[in-house]
Amino acid sequence: MSNEYEHAAKEVIPAIRSAIAKELKNKYKIKEEEIAKHLGIAQAAVSKYISGKCSKKVLAIEEMLDKKMIEHYAGRIFKKEEGSVDMCLCTICNKMNPFGCRFSKAENLEI
Repeated sequence: MSNEYEHAAKEVIPAIRSAIAKELKNKYKIKEEEIAKHLGIAQAAVSKYISGKCSKKVLAIEEMLDKKMIEHYAGRIFKKEEGSVDMCLCTICNKMNPFGCRFSKAENLEI
């Protein structure tokens, strides 16, 4: 189980954040600083995601993500819906890694 958690933490979650950051930047024209606040990460991380300076594994996983889900959650994050970032990360991660982590079992996920 720990390998799956490590994979999620090191590759899947960054890929989701990257896709969401790009969607917020491109569709909603939000500045990197604001995206960082929305996602709870550093502006430098947002810059790295938007410029595509991530690992090849992260970029490959990002390509596999469900674009409709990314669009859906980016819209919720843009509207500042409470809990939307955590829900996004958990839902999409669980879809990519259906290993049934304890967090997804505790949440009522919208998959």
